[in-house]
Amino acid sequence: MLRVFLVIVLALTPLAGAQTGVSLPRGVKSVAFGTAHRYFGPGKEMCIIVYPLPSAMFAQGVTELTYAVELEPRTVKQASAQVVGDSPQQLRSTPCNVFTPVPGGFSQTQIGNTISRSDKKPLAPGQYKLHIVVDGQTADVPFSIK
Repeated sequence: MLRVFLVIVLALTPLAGAQTGVSLPRGVKSVAFGTAHRYFGPGKEMCIIVYPLPSAMFAQGVTELTYAVELEPRTVKQASAQVVGDSPQQLRSTPCNVFTPVPGGFSQTQIGNTISRSDKKPLAPGQYKLHIVVDGQTADVPFSIK
């Protein structure tokens, strides 16, 4: 049941490339921004964004945000993502990953993080980018905080 729910939610996740004109690396199905929903999966905590933002813009005063990069199962060998912004602030992150059962084991099908300030204050307003590296290919997906 949970697997069906994940497939439905991930299928409804908007493509960041379509929203921002960014060409995503091969093996990346979509990028979503929003609020994390955490659950326990096969041996570890995982999370998804149930209601992705329709645009990559967060409201002023937001204290945390989550990004999720959906990967094609059994295709991507190495992936990373990092938030980069102009405002100096001490950030902390909590993983937001998903692993999907495949024949012979599991495949990571999402990398992501929930980002917040170490001092628990609202995130600084401004322009940010999500720097994605997948099997040597890169993309920068812009987002903002009002």
